[in-house]
Amino acid sequence: MAQKSVIAVDLGASSGRCVVVSLQDGRLSSREINRFPHGPEDRSGTLCWDLDYLWTGIHDGLASAFAEDPDIASIGVDSWAVDFVPVDRRGKALLPFVSYRDGRTTGIIPEFLAAAGLTDREMFQRTGVQSLDFNSLYQLYAVKLHPPSSYAALDRWMLLPDWVHFQLTGIWSTEYTNATTTQMLDCHDRDWDPYLVEAVGLSQQAMPPIREAGEVLGPVKPEFCREWGLSQPPKVVLPGTHDTASAVAALPSTAPSTYFISLGTWALVGRESLVPDLTDFAHAHGLSNEGGVFGTYRQLRNVSGLWLIQRVREELAPDSDFADWVAEAATVSPGRSLILPTDQRFFRTPNMTEEIRAFCRETGQPVPESHGELARCIFESLALNFADVLDDFRKGDQIHELHVVGGGGRNRMLCQMVADFLGAPVLAGPFEASALGNALVQMIGLGWIEDLAEGRRILRASEEFVRCEPNPGARSNAIRASYHALLSPEKDMVS
Repeated sequence: MAQKSVIAVDLGASSGRCVVVSLQDGRLSSREINRFPHGPEDRSGTLCWDLDYLWTGIHDGLASAFAEDPDIASIGVDSWAVDFVPVDRRGKALLPFVSYRDGRTTGIIPEFLAAAGLTDREMFQRTGVQSLDFNSLYQLYAVKLHPPSSYAALDRWMLLPDWVHFQLTGIWSTEYTNATTTQMLDCHDRDWDPYLVEAVGLSQQAMPPIREAGEVLGPVKPEFCREWGLSQPPKVVLPGTHDTASAVAALPSTAPSTYFISLGTWALVGRESLVPDLTDFAHAHGLSNEGGVFGTYRQLRNVSGLWLIQRVREELAPDSDFADWVAEAATVSPGRSLILPTDQRFFRTPNMTEEIRAFCRETGQPVPESHGELARCIFESLALNFADVLDDFRKGDQIHELHVVGGGGRNRMLCQMVADFLGAPVLAGPFEASALGNALVQMIGLGWIEDLAEGRRILRASEEFVRCEPNPGARSNAIRASYHALLSPEKDMVS
């Protein structure tokens, strides 16, 4: 079988990359073309993404990929969720392109619910999605309340992958998996909820048509084909445009109700399902039902991930290697200091290191000073939180194998901690899950792979994985008890 290739453009909240993924003789291989680190920037008091910088990185990566192989068949883009690019009638972006970490939505949920005449439970019943103040719904409501003057010509909005696909094809649409994260879809009919659209001051005409992952959106514009010297236009094929949907597509499992952690800047912790869970239990425990590819749901909770250690590293030693932080953490006594990683104080803090130290000081714990003490505190706290979320999902059922996908799976110490606290084996990998899942869905859409089950079998045969067997014991139980003592006020609120 001749080699056939696609390009997965994978945009995370801390870096973007263009990856060529090839299929030959029933095995996948991948080659990273370029990688461009990025992050939100403070512009006159507003945290914004640099849209021009992102587009330049994508464009340069695509140009380099086609220079190496002009026969690449298709392109698909995935990214982090919820942030949207406002555009005018001509499709021109209106800046600023605001980050979900900006403070404009702080405390906005009660205000919106009061104005809309809805309870949070009713919102969950309509959308199936956990209410988080950075969801697109609340960002758009913030725009309605305080519209920037630069948005005067606003005609439509596009989630980031939709905007990139629009640049490449001229076709405006959105893909279902990412659309569900906006908290603006009716989870019962899989379309925009007209009441919520009106509540944020938009018309139905401002909402993009919803398409499914695996659909061929259209050919790349002739101007790019001329620029890149292509005789035939490659297609744009929609992956799961939410990066977590693409990562979950790359789960190396064909078992039903597969449990997973998609671990990067954020951690998406949950399981794959064929039906949404709209029960009172799901609502009370902050569980979401986000769309998955090919008729699946991602039942998950969106919690803090490696953002914590990323920020601490940036503050203390930006040129250091994460592997050194892990090595130093291994020398620190287990359970020395713990935090509640989902506490709002860690979400928008200007100084993560001092916020962690302040939390430990306030709770009567040893204050982490060294790199190793800080890293150990973060890793154990994350692992404990993940174990608690998974306990909420499994409701006493056994987890036979937990899959940790994404770059965070390279942290074997963290994966072992999860296995120990959860009491279940962890299979880490693939580490470039979003790019590989993106490519798998494209290949299914192109007819190269029959379905998702076949794609996952191919993936499992193509990748190397790290397995961590659980070592539960008195020490793990004691650490978990200490964590729950910190958590008890929060646990009381949902009990």
